[in-house]
This record gives sequence, structure tokens and C-alpha cells, in this order.
Amino acid sequence: MSKEDSLRLSIEKLVYGGYGLARHRDKVILVRFAAPQELVDAEVVEDKKDYAEALVNNVVLSSRSRREAPCPHFGVCGGCQLQHIDYVTQVESKESILVETLQRIGKIKSVPLGEPIQSGQEFGYRVRVQFKVKSGKLGFFRWDEHEVVDIDNCPVAHPRINELIPSLKECVKHIRELQEIHVNYSPSEDKFLVKFVTPTEMDRELLSNLKEDCLPEDVVGVGDYSRLRTILNRRFWIGKEYLFVEVSSWKFRVSADSFFQVNWTIWKSFIEAVSDVKSYRKAIDLHCGVGFFTIPLSEKGNFIEGSDSNPSAINDAEYNAKLNGRDNVVFMRSDAYRHLKSRGGEVLDLVVLDPPRSGLEKNEMELLVKNKPENIVYVSCNPSTLARDLKTLLRNGYTLEKIRLVDMFPQTYHIESVSFLRVQE
Repeated sequence: MSKEDSLRLSIEKLVYGGYGLARHRDKVILVRFAAPQELVDAEVVEDKKDYAEALVNNVVLSSRSRREAPCPHFGVCGGCQLQHIDYVTQVESKESILVETLQRIGKIKSVPLGEPIQSGQEFGYRVRVQFKVKSGKLGFFRWDEHEVVDIDNCPVAHPRINELIPSLKECVKHIRELQEIHVNYSPSEDKFLVKFVTPTEMDRELLSNLKEDCLPEDVVGVGDYSRLRTILNRRFWIGKEYLFVEVSSWKFRVSADSFFQVNWTIWKSFIEAVSDVKSYRKAIDLHCGVGFFTIPLSEKGNFIEGSDSNPSAINDAEYNAKLNGRDNVVFMRSDAYRHLKSRGGEVLDLVVLDPPRSGLEKNEMELLVKNKPENIVYVSCNPSTLARDLKTLLRNGYTLEKIRLVDMFPQTYHIESVSFLRVQE
């Protein structure tokens, strides 16, 4: 099989990455922009030893789930993979992928799947957006090459962020070597924070003038940043450094360098899901951020301690505990390993985990198993590492009571979930 071969393929289902799965002469073909249960003509774009990747160039028999993608850039822009599939099928497919991954990697024969936590809106849900800038264009990278697709509107971004794009494009004209623009928006306050990422330090007067002259007054703070691989480093900041967001009865301060969940339509249901635990005496929340789960969970028990390695997040979390009148919660700056180690030998009723895509580190898992808290709530953004970690926990005396899909990113292949584990009686 060579590149540019055209194949007629029957698509069985969706798999992780947003691909349609097909087979040709006993070889797996991953087909981009296909839908489940349809017949397509596809062009091979990359042939590997164990599988090939292909691209739909003609739909022969359309799937019932196929629809016209609302974004004119879909199929070129690399931000979304599933806009051509109706939302019900997106959620069903993600649940199937989650279950299959837990069975294949985690060796969990019967997955206790609970109700999915669906996004309140399938579009307009993102309140944090990272725009790429290259050759005067502002948008997102193409899926097939490192070039920027220039956009005027992104359907998954909050409408107010889209209204800001013309002003951001005006800024692009004035900032040399600009690489990225990060926008954080608070739907509670209707205010923005904006970060400009460049390889060399910006002129402070220029940034101040752009804030006053190019950007609307609801952009309350702007910053100059550099990037070192995946880490952003602040050089300086002008204006307000934080926003406030409200979720039901809770209020959170979120600073420019702190993390907050991106999908504002799911905040309330996500908190309620993670907080669906029995009362406890003592709990810890690892990777706690600004206290998004910690503070609501504090209403369920006697004492909870949150930790995060991000100093900005911990400063916000401590402020948020006071803001919400919670005196049974404390926060500490620490990575998960050091926090678990500091609580070795203590009786913990509950541990909440929200690790990065890589899942739990080996030494973190060893301490968790050794301490053996009665209950674990595991928030995951990667089905594969979740399956690996659940396999270890189940081997060490835990039962998986329930797992729920959390559709944080509609129109994309990303899969989040929340798992509830309990020590076997």
C-alpha cells in the first residue's frame, strides 16, 4: 500500500483520536473525518507497519450521524475532529472508547458505566483559548502542517471571545515576533485577561498602549510571556491579574497563571459529580488548582487538604477558601508525591486525584497503595493512563464502583472521566 492509494472502506466505529476504524486486507486503516457505519472512498496519507492513516475524499453511503460541520475551517484547522458527527453520537462513541480502553489496557471485564456528564452546549463552551500567530495570521495550526489557519470566528469558543478577535488581530500588526495569544474569559464578570507570547521581551510602553488603544476596556489585564517547551514564563504584567468566576453558590478567584476548567457549561455538574461522596473525617485533594473541587468537597466532611505545585493556584485556593467561608480546608504548595509522603501512616477516608495526561507517577502510586485511603475519586483526561492506573489499584484491593464520562471538549476526540473507587470489604 502506498501513499495516495484510493480505497473503498467500510467504517466500523470511531476510535481514540477521532478516526474512523476500517480494515483493508487485514490491515487497520484509521480514517480522518469519517463517521461510524458509513462507506467512503479514502486516500492513504501515511502507511505504517501495523496500520495506515487515510483521509476521506468521497462519502459513498453516508452515516445517519453525519452532518454538515458548522465551521468553514473544519477539515483544515486542527482544533476539532468531530464537527461532522452529531453530538449524541459523539458522546456515545466516547463512552464506547472509554469502556474499550479500560477493558483492553486495564483488564476490567465489566465496566460500571454511570450517566455521562454532557456539555451544556456543544458550541460556545470554551472560556480559555490559545490562538497561534504566524506570518500575520491569527488562528490555529492546520492538522497536517505547522501553518496557521487564519480565522475570524471559532464555534467552540465563547461568543465574547469571538467578539475580541478583531481587536487581537489589530494587536498582531504591532507586535514583532508574536507567536501566541492566550485569552481567559470570565462569563460571571464579562472580563478578559490576555497573554502575549514572544521570544524576546516586549516594550512595556507598547503593551500599555495596546491595552488602552487596541483592546476594549473589558480586557482588564495583559501580560508579556515567553515559552520554554510547554511552560509559559511571565516577564511582566499590566493591569488586573485575576478574574472571578461563580459556579452555583461558590465563587473562585482565578489568576492569570492559574488553571481553571475550560468548559463553563459543565462547571456545576462536574463539581456535583466529584462531590458525590459519602461524608468523611479527613481527605486530601491532589492537583487541586484553585480549589475547584476542594472547596465544594469541604462541605461533605470534617477536614480536607489540597495541594498543587503551581504557586499561583495555591495563592488563589487559599483566597478562595476565605472567600467561600470554609474554615475546614487548607492548602499547601506541593507535588502529589510529597503531599502523599507527608501523610504516610495517617488514616485518610478520601483522596481526590486529578493528574496530568501522564497519569500517576510510579512513586505516587506506591504511596497511594501503601496508605490505602478508603475512597478514591480519580479525575482523568487520558483513558489509556487511567486504565493503567485503575489496573494497579484494582490489583491492590480496590473496587471500581462507577465511572462517568465527562464531555469537557465537544467536537474533539478528548475524553475526560471521573472514577469512584472503594477499598474492598
